[in-house]
Amino acid sequence: MKIINKYMDKVLIRLSMAMLLITSAFVESRAQLNPMSAVYYQNQYLGNPAMAGLKQQLTLNAGLRSQFSTIPGMPFSQFVTADYGFADKVALGLQVNNDRAGLLKRTRASASFAYHLPLDQGSRRLSFGLSASFADEDINLADLKGDMDDMDVYNVNQRKTYLDADFGMAYSSNRLQIQGAVSNMKRLLKKDAYQAADMPVFFTAISYKVPTNFATVEPKVVYRGIKGYDNIVDAGVNLEFNSPTVNKVNLLGLYHSTGSATFGIGVNWNNKLIINGMYTTNTSALKGYTAGDYEIGISYSITRNK
Repeated sequence: MKIINKYMDKVLIRLSMAMLLITSAFVESRAQLNPMSAVYYQNQYLGNPAMAGLKQQLTLNAGLRSQFSTIPGMPFSQFVTADYGFADKVALGLQVNNDRAGLLKRTRASASFAYHLPLDQGSRRLSFGLSASFADEDINLADLKGDMDDMDVYNVNQRKTYLDADFGMAYSSNRLQIQGAVSNMKRLLKKDAYQAADMPVFFTAISYKVPTNFATVEPKVVYRGIKGYDNIVDAGVNLEFNSPTVNKVNLLGLYHSTGSATFGIGVNWNNKLIINGMYTTNTSALKGYTAGDYEIGISYSITRNK
């Protein structure tokens, strides 16, 4: 009987591993097709290392995203970033991303160096950024029901930390901003045994601020490349309403060529504390399975004493 039970444990654990791989691929796909919405306006450093330290201040950001669902093991993502701009055109950045789905969890951390080259005495400048990152994936053994000694589980948790790099550039002025970044350069430039579907390949964006009597209007178009998937276009606008006080409110809306849309609202207190809430509908292929994702972000800036 013990032999039969042990055999059944082996069968169940392998079935669980198969389901885990399917689920992780599905989650990774959704995460890349719908990235953290803060990347578009609130925290552009998430998508481009050249956007670190654009201002001479320390900026701290944190955010989380989850589904409007009560399914056990539902996807959950969070990030923390910090970037600092020095007076001598140099900037440093740090970001940590954590994703969980079912038994699988993935942590990615990166350190960034950026250089902002002034093009005149005004606001125009050309920025360059490079990030070095490491990623770690493992299975949460505390929630695993089955044979803890199974070699499939052991092999997943014994994977080495994966090293990679990102590079980005950006042109910015008071109104116009153009940027581009290449992600996962190690996997793109050399043959690598570590392969993943739906891997982000590049990120490009252009935006232009238009001041009006009631608000600053900033339309934006983003063009993203995903390995194994059609390139994606994101188009939308952010409205930052004028206020007689230092506190401001913003509204944003974006449409994604995957068939989903993002809506958000934010409050800016004294250009120091910013809180944002956003909602993203499911892609057209997944509508009807869940009610979409919600995202909450917070940012705090500390201006350097001159």
